[in-house]
Parts: sequence; structure tokens; C-alpha cells
Amino acid sequence: MMLMTTDDGRADVNTEKSQERKSALQEYFGLLDSATRDPQNRDIWLLRAWGVMHYIQGGAGHCQHCQQAVRLAIPITAERLTGETLQYSCLCPTCTFLELKQSKRIIMQVGDARVEYPHEDSLS
Repeated sequence: MMLMTTDDGRADVNTEKSQERKSALQEYFGLLDSATRDPQNRDIWLLRAWGVMHYIQGGAGHCQHCQQAVRLAIPITAERLTGETLQYSCLCPTCTFLELKQSKRIIMQVGDARVEYPHEDSLS
């Protein structure tokens, strides 16, 4: 990324943020385009697009387990092996995989876009 400077040589943070938002917006439009071209994986593309739009509007989310910044903060429902159901507004990829090991499945859903990932034991 090219660093813009002001007349006195300081980094121009506003220009940098503007470029970052333009890049994220281009990514958002690309994801929407992918959703129309790939109907089999439409919901995955739409969830990613929602995550990018959320990022553009409010910045990165933070993982509810480890507090790591998460660019694509997508709500997750975990149906635990114990029968308990947990709701997360945001998990980082590492904590998502750790949660899946303890769950029958995890569900990522926004509106009608829904993707389910089953526990690894149910795949065999």
C-alpha cells in the first residue's frame, strides 16, 4: 500500500483509510459478483460480502474468545455436543475451528444466507 504524506511529510491517515475503504468496497462488489456466478456456493460468498460490508461500516470485530481483531466478523451459532447452544457475534478462524471440535455443528447465518459446518466425526 502506498503511504500518502501531507505537505510537511507526515502520513496522511485520512487518505490511507480512504484507500483501504475503496479496496474493501471493491472486494465487496467482487464477492457479490461471485455469488451470482457460483450458485452452489452463493451463501458463502454472500456471508463474506456481509462481513466485508460490516468491516467497511464499523471496522474490524473482535473474537469473543481471544479478543483478536477479525476482519470478517460473521455471527456464529454453535450447537455443542452437550446439547448447549451458544451464540457468537464474532470468532476468529482459530477459535471457530476450536469451537467446531466441541460442537455438533456451527452455523454462520445472516438473513437467508446460511452455511453449516458439521463436527468432523459426522463426516466419516
